[in-house]
Amino acid sequence: MPASWQLFFSPDEYFSGLIADIDNATRVISMETYIFKLDDTGNAVLQALRRAIDRGVRLQLLIDGIGSYRDASSIARALRSTSSEVRIFHPLPWDFALYRRALTAGQWYSQALHLVASINHRNHRKLCLIDERSAWLGSYNITADHSNRGSLDADDYWHDTGLRASGAVVSALVDNFNQVWHHKLASIGSRSRHFLTSEAIAQRRQPRLHLIRVMATAQRRIWITNAYFNPSLQVLKMLRQKASEGVSVKLIVPRRSDSIFFPLLSRSFYSDLLHSRIRVYEYANRVLHSKTMIIDAQLLVGSTNLNYRSLFHDLELDLLSADPQIVARMEQRFAHDIKASEEITQRLWLRHPWLLKLLGLMSRFLRYWL
Repeated sequence: MPASWQLFFSPDEYFSGLIADIDNATRVISMETYIFKLDDTGNAVLQALRRAIDRGVRLQLLIDGIGSYRDASSIARALRSTSSEVRIFHPLPWDFALYRRALTAGQWYSQALHLVASINHRNHRKLCLIDERSAWLGSYNITADHSNRGSLDADDYWHDTGLRASGAVVSALVDNFNQVWHHKLASIGSRSRHFLTSEAIAQRRQPRLHLIRVMATAQRRIWITNAYFNPSLQVLKMLRQKASEGVSVKLIVPRRSDSIFFPLLSRSFYSDLLHSRIRVYEYANRVLHSKTMIIDAQLLVGSTNLNYRSLFHDLELDLLSADPQIVARMEQRFAHDIKASEEITQRLWLRHPWLLKLLGLMSRFLRYWL
């Protein structure tokens, strides 16, 4: 089956397409998400999953114990069936009712010890596999928050990027999902992470090293759009090195964020970036939540933020594709976002309030947990 790709920048289009695929499922749906909230969007997806179960489709649903904490029990009850299973990734230590749905095996007390030790390690991946034929991934959680439904402006939805893929790459994603689904930790603190490159999955304890290897291949450009920019020293060093080699390094970060704290932290890197001839843009039109990167003729789309949480703590999933059509479409998107952003220059940065600069620098003391 030839590969096909479709990018989504609108939450309505993304979730409409996802629900349509769920409604066409005939055999199996495998889904994992960080946030599954029972609001308008979440209930629409839940009902589609319920309809699929009623048709005899087998469902595997993995949701995070913190991201989906509020509605995890309700979701599990609503999807209860002989052909469905809901699992919780690292329930909160005091959430005893969800222990039996945790991925870890053992008695309640061993689970409690494990969950206390692993509370900082989350499943931040977003993936839905339909009949092992199509895959949905990117930065969309299952929540209406991405649509910003509470806003009076109908167009004030979050800046997200989703991808639908079909073809040979889906079998690799199925294998990868199964590795996470059957994840049995041998000891407290041990864990694996997953990074998808081209059409092969690899388990890596340090996914940032693979990301650095991908960036190291760049000869023309590294164009980044990222919601939470708090790079490791290795990532920052690679970006500066590539800029010194004449590679076009551009970075779009949010001026508006769902985390008020994060823009301050991201801005603490501006001085180093600008001195390295890296061009920085602040996007202000919407809340920026996308995680994409154009590296020469390749496009990276997924759930990984350029922060310590994604690079050191959480499970993440990204797809790296050289398909010319989606790369060209992302180029257009990036150019559009540049026009909607303000470039940060040295002169502009010098005028930035010193107190905010100080707060940003102080926030670096917490960078490992963010």
